[in-house]
Amino acid sequence: MKRLIAFFLFTLMLSPITGSLTLDNKSENSKWFTVDPYQQSWHPIGSTFDVPQQLEPTWVSDDTPWWESSSLDKNNNYIHDSIEFETEPVGMAISYSEEVNDKHIQDLESLGLEVRDVIESVNGVLIGFVDPELATTIASLEDVVMVHRYGMVVFYGDVQTQNVKARNSSVYPNGAWDFGVTGKGVNIAMVDTGVDNEHPGLAGKFVAGYDPVCYMHTDVPRCILAGAGARQDDGSFDPDDGNQHGTACIGMSSATGLEADGSQSEFYGSAPESSLIDVRIGTDVGAGPFENYLVEQEAYESAMNGLQWIIDNKDTAWEGVDESLHGIDIISLSWGITSHEDGGSDGTDMHSMILDVAMEEGVVVSVAAGNDGPSNDGLSGMGSSSLSITVGASDDGNTVDRSDDTVASYSSRGPRKDNGDSNPLDELKPEISAPGTNIIQAEGCVTSGGCSNSAGGDASENTYTSRGSGTSYATPSVSGILALMIEANEDLSPEQMKEIIKFTAERKGEPTQPDVDPFWNRDFGWGLVDAYEATKLAIQLKEQNLTDQIDVYTQVHATLPTVTNNTSNTDSGMYIITGLAWNQMGSVNAVEYRIDGGEWMSASFNQSENPLGPLERFEWTIGLDLDKLPERDVVIEIRGLSDEGQSLPIMLTVQGNGIEESSSMSYNTFILVASSMLIVLIMVLLFNSKTEKPSLLISTSDETIDEVLDKDYEMALVVDAELIEDKKS
Repeated sequence: MKRLIAFFLFTLMLSPITGSLTLDNKSENSKWFTVDPYQQSWHPIGSTFDVPQQLEPTWVSDDTPWWESSSLDKNNNYIHDSIEFETEPVGMAISYSEEVNDKHIQDLESLGLEVRDVIESVNGVLIGFVDPELATTIASLEDVVMVHRYGMVVFYGDVQTQNVKARNSSVYPNGAWDFGVTGKGVNIAMVDTGVDNEHPGLAGKFVAGYDPVCYMHTDVPRCILAGAGARQDDGSFDPDDGNQHGTACIGMSSATGLEADGSQSEFYGSAPESSLIDVRIGTDVGAGPFENYLVEQEAYESAMNGLQWIIDNKDTAWEGVDESLHGIDIISLSWGITSHEDGGSDGTDMHSMILDVAMEEGVVVSVAAGNDGPSNDGLSGMGSSSLSITVGASDDGNTVDRSDDTVASYSSRGPRKDNGDSNPLDELKPEISAPGTNIIQAEGCVTSGGCSNSAGGDASENTYTSRGSGTSYATPSVSGILALMIEANEDLSPEQMKEIIKFTAERKGEPTQPDVDPFWNRDFGWGLVDAYEATKLAIQLKEQNLTDQIDVYTQVHATLPTVTNNTSNTDSGMYIITGLAWNQMGSVNAVEYRIDGGEWMSASFNQSENPLGPLERFEWTIGLDLDKLPERDVVIEIRGLSDEGQSLPIMLTVQGNGIEESSSMSYNTFILVASSMLIVLIMVLLFNSKTEKPSLLISTSDETIDEVLDKDYEMALVVDAELIEDKKS
């Protein structure tokens, strides 16, 4: 009886183990195996759970300073190459290897040069228009690492908000606003020609403003054209728009759509409750075209000065506003700086570098790619910033449906000029695209409409009018989407927001440089911006407390299925999810997935004997038996792990069939029943051992109990005798 019970118990305890190593028997030629006791997830036979390792890229440990590899100085004499071919005065800026100090200023003044502004964030000094013959002397001064040439500031100038899926529509029933976010409490610094915020769709948005044209950062009053002297630098000055460009751009990010009579139009910005930091560059008479070098000089210098002011005031508690509106969250730039070198800027121009600093300081930057079209000679300064989000323009054909959207004919294409740092990733510009063609504008108070700020007028009676096109108009739409993301998750870093924007974009076009990135396209970047998916992911990271765990360099992407249903992408009854993984700065340690928030399990990988090269991808696979999944929507979450954290998570929804789940016991039920049976059997054994008759316990012996006890006593005496002998010896 006991042997029979023991055999039964052994079989019962072994069955869960044998059930977890199973081959798929749905077809004669099985291609799958599982280690899942539920038999829901499967893996291809011949695959491995060992993650392929990557070699570390050389640029990770490369500490060569930017001025040693800049393509703007090919002969390495620390002077922008184009300066050496000029005979007339050109605008110059100077970069130092350390913080600008009094000795540096004295050196410049000893040469008769005027220090027009000091840009602390990039260790830079602006010295205005200078004879190019002095460039060599300037480059030889202590700590000077580059003499830059000024560029010209160029402005790149309905259905947009629905097309980017900020607002829902009949075509896209889910919009980012459905999450309850509209940009409230988020400040967008519109660095442009000024904003007529009296416009009914912009009323009440002004938080702070600054006019660097007439107030230089180093407290030197300059107002060549206006003659009005220095203006406040505490944020209390409210600049007006003398050109229309700035008012139009802020409308595309922030307009409420209200008309002067209080009625509601359809001309919303993507973040209609976001607020305005108005930083005017250019001149009091508007911005460009620039008729003479004085105006061009003012624009270049005021742009640098305004950006430095933003960085200095990123956490400022503005007077008279609620605490939720303190500081500056986003910089929106719908203009660029021309480059005088062939191939455009490589990101080492002073404007691009100060945008990098802004990103590092926690202010996310959205900047226009430019309007030079497909044959453009590289990208200009600003749009070439390595860290910023560079925005290209798409043509939506004045429809919400994105399926037929094309790249706008004028939108500048990538890649950016190589900066010589051996890292090919920062040349992948633009990052994202948004509609920029035939966009309705908020109308500023400009003289052409009979309204003039200089004559005491304002835009309070203005409406939305005149369609315009340009990457200028694509950029503020993305700025508004960033505001939605910040409201949804205030802990996101600029780098994380940039990665989310890229990760959730709707892919367009074939990859241009597949050896560097499998998705980037020179026309669209990583695709069309998707406000709904970007905001959704921002919320998910907050709800799961993942924000501070995200490593933006760990890449895990699903390539199949592109549409989640229970009929496509199946093999032998398996629902197959495949994808690519890699790390831009090292190796991926694991690719894992879980079903409905359950335990994390490893995906499977192709066998790989040798380490992968930098940026080389490897494939991962997950197979799901839909018949074993519940008959409902099942959420599959996929992530990659590295030494620095985890990738952005992939969330897929699969419809289970529930056929086998409903007709057989689940694994948990099996364990419960087996455990109950085991307890009952143990209790029976204990009960039997206590109730058997004593005669049965010694039934194999003819000895009586007294005889057994006598033998035990005699044996004890022998043991005692042996112990005594040992002590004597």
